[in-house]
Amino acid sequence: MSLAVTGLGLVCTLGHDVVSGCAALRCGMARPHPLGLQVVSSGDSPGVEPVVGHPLRGLSDGFVGLGLYALLAREAVRDLLLYSRLPTEDACFWGDTALFLCLSGARTPEQEEQELDLYERLPPLVLRHTRLAIRPELRRVLPYGHVSVLAAMKEASEALVAGRFQRALILGVDSLTSDLGALEALAMRRRLKTPEHPVGLMPGEAAAALLVEDVAVARRRGARIEARVEALQVRGVEAAPTDQEGAPSVLRLAETLEGTLAAATRIGDVYGDLNGEESRAREWGTALARLRVRPVLAEARTHWPAVSLGDTGAASGAIAVAAATRSFVRNYAHGDELLIWSRSDSGAVAAGLVVRPKE
Repeated sequence: MSLAVTGLGLVCTLGHDVVSGCAALRCGMARPHPLGLQVVSSGDSPGVEPVVGHPLRGLSDGFVGLGLYALLAREAVRDLLLYSRLPTEDACFWGDTALFLCLSGARTPEQEEQELDLYERLPPLVLRHTRLAIRPELRRVLPYGHVSVLAAMKEASEALVAGRFQRALILGVDSLTSDLGALEALAMRRRLKTPEHPVGLMPGEAAAALLVEDVAVARRRGARIEARVEALQVRGVEAAPTDQEGAPSVLRLAETLEGTLAAATRIGDVYGDLNGEESRAREWGTALARLRVRPVLAEARTHWPAVSLGDTGAASGAIAVAAATRSFVRNYAHGDELLIWSRSDSGAVAAGLVVRPKE
């Protein structure tokens, strides 16, 4: 099924709205800043140096846990409402809308104790702050990390076909910068980019929101359709480190991209999930080796949002969709079909096509 993208919202280090954020992302801007964790350095001046990341300074300062996630989610939803000119008081509209809240799983044993509490309390808190009348039975939490947003889109498309609701609000929220324990765990596993370990991720923090619906329904209500999402593929969400067919996780991305590209004719841009870690680069290289003979990717240009925003976890998929959609709106896309792909820490992968809407 083809999903119409009719709303966008974003709060990130490059801007507190989707228009300025995506414009700055296109320019390659970055605003890194030292975080609270210090690591040993043996450079010209041996000692300790702070880990550098991409925190939302001036907005998220002093917030942690549930309060932080509620704040980021509220700002992203408010931006979507403003961008799409949607009223909050239309109970009929939001009563036929589902909420897919996309998060990451626990990164430390301490977070495991708070995980279920976050999943239970965050959805109603976000809706209370934004005053959206989304029914409890239409609220869903997907704790799949980076692939959560594309997995939510796939679930939403199946539910729309079944007629369970009219549209879906997909909200990705994550922060790798605020929890010192999580940062220490990443550092111990040598996953952070540091002076001693240049191959690693830079922690990020962001929230992004998407409103998607059936193309025919969107047209009937006169919505502005800025992109369509098609050919969604999700693998490995429930299986690790090998999938149900026994394929090693390093091949999942290649196989997932093959399934998505079967529906494409020529890809102009690729928005991918490389974050500085060697394992992701290896999987992308493996996929390119398998797909090299396909002319569909021959002229594609690659974009890695984590270069400017750091690793934004569960928000990364929505950021990629928003950036791809804005490239159509502003006419700097290099074609009518764009490829997006995501890869979670668990090894799960997802991909889809963002397509220019037909007149």
